[in-house]
Amino acid sequence: MSTNLAPVGDTTDIEQRVALIACGRRPGKTRACDNHRGKGKAFLSIAATGAVDALAAAICGTGRGPACHDCKDKAAEIIRTFNEEAW
Repeated sequence: MSTNLAPVGDTTDIEQRVALIACGRRPGKTRACDNHRGKGKAFLSIAATGAVDALAAAICGTGRGPACHDCKDKAAEIIRTFNEEAW
């Protein structure tokens, strides 16, 4: 029996969306760069904790705060996206 459902625990779609948000959205851009795609799983793990500052620092690339304003906005958007997917 074949289904179109993703296996339990498959986070590929949300990882790609999170990576794109972190990379930066603009008209016509449909994929994150290789660097951000590679960090999608880590971004998702941090988003699951709800730690906006930690996620912003990871996006900013410093690994610690304070992150820039743009990365703080991206982090908040990623956490909103994550929370919508969780329900």
